Parts: sequence; structure tokens; C-alpha cells
Amino acid sequence: MRIAMLLTFCSLALSAQTVAQLNLWDDEPGKTLAQLWGAAAQNPKSAAARVNLSYAYLSQNRLQQAEWTAREALELDPANAQAQLILGWTLAREYRYTAEALDYLRRAASANPVAHLGAADVLAHQGSIVEARAELHAYLASGAKDYRTPAENWLKLLAN
Repeated sequence: MRIAMLLTFCSLALSAQTVAQLNLWDDEPGKTLAQLWGAAAQNPKSAAARVNLSYAYLSQNRLQQAEWTAREALELDPANAQAQLILGWTLAREYRYTAEALDYLRRAASANPVAHLGAADVLAHQGSIVEARAELHAYLASGAKDYRTPAENWLKLLAN
């Protein structure tokens, strides 16, 4: 039962609806995928254009394409926290709970506290419950409020 409840919270943390609420794409919410591709083609050295495209793919659950374009964004700007978040989140959504996913999520967390939830998910799937709890505490300490209640509930589940 405990594992089933934990998996429910894990899937909540990385659902497509959650991705749609990340507000990474604030500057261009109405753009179609074709328009985003056009912007990326016109700006081949723009990491931001790749981030927007990657986010659009992720929000459409086109995970492999989201991964590729996030990687392209990181090739252009290795310090881009949004690209790090999207890549880490996408890898976790692909059930790739790897050191790479965790690294990208942790690097993104200072600029995007919700990345702590993704890192907690990866760690929980790796069996590192103490570290997963630490990521949840970090999210709660960040002052972010969007997922405060689910994070608190998840923390309680991980305590049992």
C-alpha cells in the first residue's frame, strides 16, 4: 500500500499537467509548434528558442523530441537552468531515473525550485529515501507554494 501511495505522488510530481504549469514558456504561450520550429531555425544559436521548443514537446508528451531539443539547448548554453530542468524532467518522465537526470534536476533547482520534486522522484525510484526527503525539504524551504501540499504529503509518506 505504501509503495502504491508513493507512486501516486511520484506520478503527480511529473505529470503532463504539472509540466504545463511550470511557466517556463511565459513569453510565448500561444505559439504553435511550427512557429517555434521557425523561430529555432531563424536563430540557430539561440538556446532560448530550443528551450521553448523542448518545453512544447514536453507539454505534448513527445518525450524523445523534448529530450533532443533540451540537449541542443544545453549544447548552446550549458548553464541554462530551464534546459537543465526540462532535460532532467524529461528523462524522469521516460523512466530513466539515472545519475544524469538527477544531476540536471539538481543543477536547475536553484533557479527552478520545482526541480527538487523531480530530483526527489528520481531518488525515490533509486531507493535513496533519505536523499529524496532532503530534496522535498529543500523544495519546502525554497518558499515555492505551487506544490507545497503534495510535497508535504509526500514527505509524510516517505517517513513511514
